[in-house]
Amino acid sequence: MPRCSCGHGSLGRDDTTGSLVCESCGTVQEFRNFEDRAVSPSGVQQGSYVRVGTSGTGGSLAYKEKKVYEANKLIDEIALRLNLSGRSLNEIRSMVDRITEGEYGSGDWFHVPIGACSYVEMRIQNKAYSIGEVSEVVGCDIYELGRMIARVVEHLELRLPEFDIVNAFERVVTNLATLGMGKAFD
Repeated sequence: MPRCSCGHGSLGRDDTTGSLVCESCGTVQEFRNFEDRAVSPSGVQQGSYVRVGTSGTGGSLAYKEKKVYEANKLIDEIALRLNLSGRSLNEIRSMVDRITEGEYGSGDWFHVPIGACSYVEMRIQNKAYSIGEVSEVVGCDIYELGRMIARVVEHLELRLPEFDIVNAFERVVTNLATLGMGKAFD
């Protein structure tokens, strides 16, 4: 067993940081922090010890918790860009949780189901965003988003309200006026 330079104690692994620490004086051994390899009684290497999920100096974040955290962060970002908050944000989180069966996801594909759930929630709330606007915010192809919306509606067995064309027209006129093009309608 390795010994400390103080000569009094042996070294043990600190559970929080994974560093080798003198059990007598508490000195952290900075240059001798390595993971021992597991060896069978016959001397054959069986693998190595790996600390999964540690971050920085101490905190431990499990794989699933990290996935949930990253998923909620992405949901928040997309909802913010679509001006959704409060009850709508909670509904989107709930829909994503149900369609992924609590497994969430990561990577370049995960923003598409979030966009689909956001669009579905906006339709339920009678907000007049088009699929094109949502696909632009989410950063995906409009057809890909449309297919995902259909899958979300089918999987969650939802019935969306009819599209309100008057509300959509008012939104277009308001956006044109905001862009300075409203003078053509005066």
